[in-house]
Amino acid sequence: MFKRYLSLVLLLFFPVSSMACWTAKERSEIDGFAELDDILILSFKDAIDCKPVSNAQVMIGDTQYEADARGYLKLPMEPFSSRMDAKAAIKISKQGYITLATDLIVEAGTVLNRKMVLSPALPPGKVRFVLSWNSEPEDLDLHLKGPGFHISYRNMKNAPNKANLDQDEREGYGPETITLDRITNASYGLWVDNFSDDESFQGSEQVFVYSGDRLIKKIQLPRTSQRAVKILEIRQGNFEFINLPSSRP
Repeated sequence: MFKRYLSLVLLLFFPVSSMACWTAKERSEIDGFAELDDILILSFKDAIDCKPVSNAQVMIGDTQYEADARGYLKLPMEPFSSRMDAKAAIKISKQGYITLATDLIVEAGTVLNRKMVLSPALPPGKVRFVLSWNSEPEDLDLHLKGPGFHISYRNMKNAPNKANLDQDEREGYGPETITLDRITNASYGLWVDNFSDDESFQGSEQVFVYSGDRLIKKIQLPRTSQRAVKILEIRQGNFEFINLPSSRP
């Protein structure tokens, strides 16, 4: 009860960029009704404003497709429904965005990661962190600590000319997006905090690290019941990827 009350107070006094990147209707279309018709829908959205990335070019294996105006790609379910545990390489690209190269994750004949976000290209020197996950845990938070700031939903959302919380998601799937304007010789730390408390990290959560016009690292978080995972540190411009269970930031 206290947690619900606290979340309500925070929402009233600290509005966020978006309550849900995918609406209830979209979630029903992607996760429910389409599969009943043996259709797989993949959905692509902008990591900053959650608008659909329309007409994106999509490569799955050696086959090229194009998303529609809603950022949907509709495929027959059959090639995936016959697999138990597998991965299929996927690459999504569109002018003005950083190409996303990742995997479709198939478990028990179901594609788990049907909702994906693309990062707009960044000016030189900027770095962007994007967290994506599945339906559980429901509420994961990115935390970025740097010189004189702590960016997260429950701390500073914006440190002018330093870093900004672009997107906060509290109903599963993500994205959580933080943009770091510039890296100085100071030290920085990035964590993922499980604010849901009653659920564990599933081991399918991913953090994508972008710099300029490229994806520099994709990090799959470990399965753990601890409340946080420390993702990385930046020291004097050098990235150290940690990805271990941690105390809360």
